[in-house]
Amino acid sequence: MRPGSFATLLFLCSFAASAQKVDYVREVRPILSDRCFACHGPDEANRKANLRLDTKEGMEAALAKIGPRIAHEKKALRMPPPQSGVLTEPQIATLQKWISQGGEWKMHWSYLPPKRAEAPAVKNTAWAQTSIDRFILARLEKENLKPAPRTGKAALLRRVSLDLTGLPPTPAEVTAFLNDTSATAYEKVVDRLLASPHYGERMAMPWLDLARYADTHGYHIDSHRDMSAWRDWVINSFNQNLPYDKFTVWQLAGDLLPNPTKEQLLATAFNRNHMINYEGGAIPEEYLTEYVIDRVEATANVWMGMTMGCARCHDHKYDPIRQKEFYRFFAFFNTVREKGLDGSRGNAEPVLKLPDTWQQSRLDAIAKRTTELEAWLDERDVVALREGWEFQQPKFPTPPTANEKATAAASLRFKMSSRLDTVDSLLVDQPHLKLWIDGGQAIGRNRRGSRLYFQQGTQVWRTKDNFVTGDWQHAALNLSGTPVLYLDTKPVTLEPAQATAPKNPPKGSKEDLRFFDRALTAGEIRILAIDEPAKAILAVAADKRNSEQRRALLDYFFEHGAPAGVRDVNRELRALYLERDDLDAAIPSAMVMSEMAIPRESKVLARGDYRNGTEVVTPGVPSFLPPLPSGAPQNRLGLAQWLTSGQHPLTARVAVNRFWQMYFGTGLVKTVEDFGSQGEYPMHVELLDWLATEFVQSGWDVRHMQKLIVMSAAYQQSSKVTPELHERDPENRLVARGPRFRLPAELVRDNALAVSGLLNGKIGGESVLPYHPPGVWEDIAYGDTFSAQRYVQDHGDKLYRRSMYSFWKRTSPPVSLATFDAPDREKCIARRATTNTPLQALVLLNDPTYIEAARVLAAQAMAAPDPLAFMFQRAVSRAPSAQESTLLRAQLAKQVTVYRNWKEGVDKLLKVGEAPVPAGRDRVLLAAWTTVASTILNLDQTITKE
Repeated sequence: MRPGSFATLLFLCSFAASAQKVDYVREVRPILSDRCFACHGPDEANRKANLRLDTKEGMEAALAKIGPRIAHEKKALRMPPPQSGVLTEPQIATLQKWISQGGEWKMHWSYLPPKRAEAPAVKNTAWAQTSIDRFILARLEKENLKPAPRTGKAALLRRVSLDLTGLPPTPAEVTAFLNDTSATAYEKVVDRLLASPHYGERMAMPWLDLARYADTHGYHIDSHRDMSAWRDWVINSFNQNLPYDKFTVWQLAGDLLPNPTKEQLLATAFNRNHMINYEGGAIPEEYLTEYVIDRVEATANVWMGMTMGCARCHDHKYDPIRQKEFYRFFAFFNTVREKGLDGSRGNAEPVLKLPDTWQQSRLDAIAKRTTELEAWLDERDVVALREGWEFQQPKFPTPPTANEKATAAASLRFKMSSRLDTVDSLLVDQPHLKLWIDGGQAIGRNRRGSRLYFQQGTQVWRTKDNFVTGDWQHAALNLSGTPVLYLDTKPVTLEPAQATAPKNPPKGSKEDLRFFDRALTAGEIRILAIDEPAKAILAVAADKRNSEQRRALLDYFFEHGAPAGVRDVNRELRALYLERDDLDAAIPSAMVMSEMAIPRESKVLARGDYRNGTEVVTPGVPSFLPPLPSGAPQNRLGLAQWLTSGQHPLTARVAVNRFWQMYFGTGLVKTVEDFGSQGEYPMHVELLDWLATEFVQSGWDVRHMQKLIVMSAAYQQSSKVTPELHERDPENRLVARGPRFRLPAELVRDNALAVSGLLNGKIGGESVLPYHPPGVWEDIAYGDTFSAQRYVQDHGDKLYRRSMYSFWKRTSPPVSLATFDAPDREKCIARRATTNTPLQALVLLNDPTYIEAARVLAAQAMAAPDPLAFMFQRAVSRAPSAQESTLLRAQLAKQVTVYRNWKEGVDKLLKVGEAPVPAGRDRVLLAAWTTVASTILNLDQTITKE
């Protein structure tokens, strides 16, 4: 276009819209942020031409220069340059008009405190039931649109049941609601659902994404952790309607409260849900830095909707966050007493032990008794007793005679190094006997262990269970007939195995290897395992013995050489110690926050590199936001109080926006994770601010906000959409209709389980391992000796727990859930994608969970007068239409014909899943109805909230 033509067009546009003032926040700032701030924004180090456009002072100084450059007749001189994104002609027109109107500058909308506007007047006063509705309707009337009519009662009940509990209504609940003609019928349903314990589960689901909750540490080994106690706390907090300000303070700084309760300490696990590494060769300091940065990013995202991580390496290019301010925020979280590399044996320090009442009572009793026994031993001067025993030169029993060429029995004393149980390690390789250690760690166990393998001829045997390594152990093999293995004099169960000696060289020590020409008795094995090592130590001069030998000799004395009374007390003490250790290992724990006695020094890291510390900084918040409350401590507690003070412009807005997203599929601010310059301007900014102020004024009442939204007429609208409205507002941002979108991944599966009656409604507890494709974990496993490397499926009721309790491995999240867009939870996630792919249909038709659900549903339906109506009522809360009935009955007839001629197919289909097939059912007919039920469970209506 010629310059003159463009000027004419710009003049005509300006003349036509002269009465309409350009809104800087909605129209101008997004253009500047998207195209100009990278070079002329907050990032001082990379700012070009000393020109700053994101502040009032900078804009006033630059205003006269902007107009000529954005529309310069020479494209090479136009700003922004092509690499930053060329301005479109409408954008140029908007900027020119804004400049001609005086170039008024305003601060970014989300950095200003929310203002509570009065709900606007509307024409259709009969439709609006709440203040929410008046804001929505005022916008619709401005757009010359009308709201949709109220949806049907059955559809509304299904919608609100899925939204508030994540579960569909039962047929009885549908009938009761349809029969209730009172004016408060719907409100009674809402109150019932909000009081359901499943409400807490539904509210916790998106919080687990935000908290990056998982059952493994992540990184390359990705071994097991157990944070289920914190997940239970989140569910209970929502069920108890813990105010959001306390919910926030406890999670960020519960450990810093005066005399914190166990519940407040447990809440701080929120910021221990990040990934943790213990890879060999990794640098602890590097990962300590990564953990703290993860907390900064998660906290900023969850409570402020800010991309603060962008300021890790340099000043933020779009929002006014200096790099120094990022590391001042970093300093709040850089005081946790943790290790950079940890978690090899489950939860990483610091941890909170969570014994139940019986466990705590027993621990107290053990502590009391051991104190008494230890005091009794101290009074006997056991050191002097042992020295006297040694001076008397005790006699030892004669061991059996060894024969190097014999093969009937073998005795070996061995010790594995601290790292031996991480690799395969050969111990013995003789012509007639091979003995080696191999991995065998089971999923979910926090302690590593190994299996002992041995081979004689072509047959390989191994210990059925793992044994923990580290100390000296004694292995004795009787090889006559069926082999018998003793470890430290105790027989262990063996099983046949297929294995070959590992290639890795030994990492442990072996000594006193003997072979015998006959089977050894239990007494002889005891001599070799217990008496002979003590005898060897006594042969060493007392001043030449190392600490390990001294300890072993003292143990032998206590067990075999001490006076009878001392031996009895020692045996009781050892039993108590073992019980205490076993009890301690069985007690669940959670990783929590805990301050260091001497806090780490925090520095600005040049380029974000942990090695490049520069200026030392103290904890602080970004300068463009309000300061910490007066008197607030400069630590995580002060930070939490700052976020929940009611004066913070972001906390309440971000929270209510996520609530809105949960119900309508998209937040009032679509970019729920970014309320900054690059985020979207709210579709209903007045409504967002009204909701934010309502949240604070209600005392941060979470349940109140949920009821407020679902009681609105806007929420209760029909989701049916005309082609014209879909063309105009495909994402329903104007809320001219009810919400309609595919259920979240967890709810797709939970819905199928609930519809079929298989759902196990237990709330809380450890994660479970339901049906899962074989080999998925093993393809990325790092050996058997680490936890969470093999997927060992659960059985029974655990198969039917809600999906939020499925074991979440970061490097391989639950496959069926991932197919429906569940994240890996390596980082904080505020907004999931919602896709529609062929793989999702394949999961619904082929995953064992859905096949089994279809079979169980079909078996129940066959006992009903109208099986098709039975299944439809459970799946979509309504009866099938005439067309649906015709199609599905035709499918049934076809499947009956198919399965009558395909017995193998019937057997294969009905064997899927562990739920028993009811006796007396016609198997061919059951298979056919199962296919029909599978079709119903795969309907768009079944997996969609509408």
